[in-house]
Amino acid sequence: MINRILDEVAARTRPASLVFTGLAVALVAYDWYLLTSSGGSPVDALQYWRADPNNLYPHPELLHENGYNYSPAFELVIGWGRNLPFATFVAIWRALLLATLVWLAGPWTLLVLFTVPVASEINAANIQLLLAAAIVLGFRGGFWPLTWTFVLLTKVTPGVGLLWFLLRRRWRELAIAVIGTVVVAGITFVIWPERWLGWIALLLEGSPPPVPPYNLPLIPRLAAAVVIIVLAAWRGWRWPVVVAGMLALPAFFTLSPSMLVGVLPFGRAAIGRWASARVQARAQRLRAQGNAAGSILAA
Repeated sequence: MINRILDEVAARTRPASLVFTGLAVALVAYDWYLLTSSGGSPVDALQYWRADPNNLYPHPELLHENGYNYSPAFELVIGWGRNLPFATFVAIWRALLLATLVWLAGPWTLLVLFTVPVASEINAANIQLLLAAAIVLGFRGGFWPLTWTFVLLTKVTPGVGLLWFLLRRRWRELAIAVIGTVVVAGITFVIWPERWLGWIALLLEGSPPPVPPYNLPLIPRLAAAVVIIVLAAWRGWRWPVVVAGMLALPAFFTLSPSMLVGVLPFGRAAIGRWASARVQARAQRLRAQGNAAGSILAA
């Protein structure tokens, strides 16, 4: 009985979910076409593309003075793009971001695509959505915690989310994330030692200054992120780690809240569990009524 009702509910809700997801894919494709045709303002992708591999950090300051502020390991992700015309590279990068958005938001993509943070993220072609995806995937089993390597070797400070695994005593996941980061960092350091020394010198200059429009300094945001993670670990919640990662970003721009899209997979899963529990409760009531009716007839 329970399985039959669950299958019935799934059969009824799946078409609607597929329709909304299909509409989201179509809208995302259209958005990609418009941005590719007009060019938009891919300021962050331009910084990645035009960075000099032999002098990634020409200025001792973070943010726009360098443009490229991530570890040399990021070259493994982005370096190929310099072999392409910029228009081709940014089209591919935006396609990756939009695909990540659909994967994270599913049918809710229709609600978030044109919000200011998400639209700004896609237009600028930054990595906030990729960071959100890395955090979401990092909670999966197996070797998925390796995705935290991307977080730690790019924006760095959102890696404070690993505190959740420490407080929850999830030693295996924590070890995979840390060891994976050390391995990637070690290999790339052997290949590009001078680049790594340049990046370390850049980080030692201190945290980036507050930036408009929010003008929120890093240290208070980082402290708030730690509080959120401690609370989340105590309650066993995972979604607040995405919120904490967003707050812990080195600089908080207009597009930074786009990371909150990473909360949606947890919300979708929670809704699914709630619906399943409601269906099971209904099935149990029907079973109890059937048993009661059978007892009366037998009497």
